[in-house]
Amino acid sequence: MKRWDALDVLRGLTIILMLMNLTPGSWEHNYAFLVHARWEGWTLIDMVAPAFLFCIGAAMPLSLERRSAKGDSRGTLMRHLLWRGTLLVAIGLFLNLYPKFDFATFRIPGVLQRIGLCYMLTGAFMLATARLEGARLYFRFRPLIVAAAVILVTYWLLLYFVPVPGFGAPRFDPVGSWPSVVDRAVIGVEHFFPHWPVDGKVVFDPEGILSTWPACFNVLLGALAGLGFSRGLFARPSLAFVAAGAVMMLVSALFAGWCPIIKNLWTSTFALWSGGFALAVLGVLMPVSQAPVVRPALWPARIFGENPLLAYILVFLAAPLIDAQWLGTPEAPTTLRNAGQAWFSQFVDPRAASLLFAFCGIGLIFIVLLVCHRKRWILKL
Repeated sequence: MKRWDALDVLRGLTIILMLMNLTPGSWEHNYAFLVHARWEGWTLIDMVAPAFLFCIGAAMPLSLERRSAKGDSRGTLMRHLLWRGTLLVAIGLFLNLYPKFDFATFRIPGVLQRIGLCYMLTGAFMLATARLEGARLYFRFRPLIVAAAVILVTYWLLLYFVPVPGFGAPRFDPVGSWPSVVDRAVIGVEHFFPHWPVDGKVVFDPEGILSTWPACFNVLLGALAGLGFSRGLFARPSLAFVAAGAVMMLVSALFAGWCPIIKNLWTSTFALWSGGFALAVLGVLMPVSQAPVVRPALWPARIFGENPLLAYILVFLAAPLIDAQWLGTPEAPTTLRNAGQAWFSQFVDPRAASLLFAFCGIGLIFIVLLVCHRKRWILKL
């Protein structure tokens, strides 16, 4: 299948930004765009996970329709979706367990877990509502549009109007909101992301159970964009994507007074804002990425974009080596991260040093991905 080049570039830029956030030389010294908003508001790095979900959605109908054209039945495709989503969840759990494998305190939610769940939920809905034309499935726009709207409205109604036992309504805070309360009851704080405590206590997880529901909106939006592009619905798709994305972001900003933009709860306005952002960026990349001057510069993004899962896994597998104290002297051992940060800090300020260290890690991963690219080794589930 001919690849959607701008989508590969967007996916590649997304994973590169994610790696920049995961491999700094110092967790304390980072540029503002690489630091997550602690609660309300957003930064560029907050757009990464939604953009990745958007990319998955955009590729999904293209992939499923291609498999259907080759003879895969609805049942076969459903089993493929469920198997692939389950593997993503399993890999995410493994990476959270690695390298200590402490089942009593390991984090259960995670990025891959959310991706796997959203992939299964939205993919199953798309297959269930697809129309069969002869022996081939044909995905329909209307059910996807209705589902996307229902997700946004129902989630906002829950957070704004339904009282949380012991806290009331509306609740958009880390302690008394529905997602936090449900996660504490079902998962338990000992299995949460531990690095963002509130008043010294861990009370929420940014990738919890209930907030996975609105994250499905970003996948559905990507699927709608993918269908519109593949079927040539727009005379100028790049312009249509930019305009639609800008409108979505404007609507999100207008409704922020009733529903704050909060990534950790994945509020409806955050889903709308981040989805519009990804759609607009894709629209910009469609012509820009093909410009003769720009296209060669985006080659690394294409390499990352065709093998993002492998890049993500490699970072987590390498993390113990980066943070192990195997450098320095026996009296004063240090980690590769600390040593790299100290060395780069001799020449630039601490934030730039932290970013340079991240670029070194990204460069090593790029070499691995480049070898895989030339041998056509793509990690697929």
